[in-house]
Amino acid sequence: MDFIPVVTSIFTLFILIGVGFVAFRMGYITRSGASGLSSLLVNVAIPCLILESMQVPLSEGLIYSMEMIVFIEIVVYVVSFIFAGIVPLLLHGSRFETGVLRFMLIFSNLGFMGYPVAYAMFGEASVFYVTLVNLPFGFLVFTVGVFLLRPDLARQPDIKRIVTPGLIASILGLVLLGTGLTIPSPINESISLLGSITTPLAMIVIGTFLAPLPFFEMLSDTRIWIISSIRLLAIPAVVFLLISPFVHDPLLLGIPVLLAAMPVAANTVLLSEEYGVNAELASKGVFISTLLSLVTIPLISIFLLP
Repeated sequence: MDFIPVVTSIFTLFILIGVGFVAFRMGYITRSGASGLSSLLVNVAIPCLILESMQVPLSEGLIYSMEMIVFIEIVVYVVSFIFAGIVPLLLHGSRFETGVLRFMLIFSNLGFMGYPVAYAMFGEASVFYVTLVNLPFGFLVFTVGVFLLRPDLARQPDIKRIVTPGLIASILGLVLLGTGLTIPSPINESISLLGSITTPLAMIVIGTFLAPLPFFEMLSDTRIWIISSIRLLAIPAVVFLLISPFVHDPLLLGIPVLLAAMPVAANTVLLSEEYGVNAELASKGVFISTLLSLVTIPLISIFLLP
């Protein structure tokens, strides 16, 4: 296998993060400007990306694959939730820091890194399966994910904070998937364009959150290294051991395990900022886990490819 496309995809992330880092240090983007961009991503770009990804025509093959993906993803999320329920409690932090660490363990960077890395490893057929795995992601991020970051919202529900554009887009996306309907042009083209800005803008925003932090502070937080190791190695290893006896299709086995091995989701930073929790901690998690994935993803692929 040629690992160059995989490594190229990961380095592309670092270049975009570097753009945000330099732009902040040069004064082109202020702290309030970064917060505004983050809000734009959470409330406009990501919902559009969700709507775009869930307009998939139903077929018998799709229904069977969806059934298998549902089974596999239940395993993935159960394993992730078990780790997320135990490990952050051992790392000692505030309530909101614990929520951020839990979010990191549960949600990986399926969007930007998932597609190109899976394509490099499994070819064009992987795009269909990556899309299936991505279907529940947006819904869970804007429901379970929000409550992880802000557990107080579960006890004192604020409808305006819970019924977000991301949640609305996820529900509409499920309706589109179930009915086979598509959004007409030119609205759909506009949605597609808005969704396409998610990856570059998200990485730039992460760079702006990293810019004020001392370099060694980014590397010295042992909690991030522990969380990253579990996110990148332990979770995919456990998932592989659990599902490999039952799933023999190389794509249905390999792609969910590979996506479970992706680094921390960029949404961790965006939602941490949106809901007023520790965006700096989230930024360190994205940075360190993405850096480590240069080594861990090729390592995981050894077990997934014949």
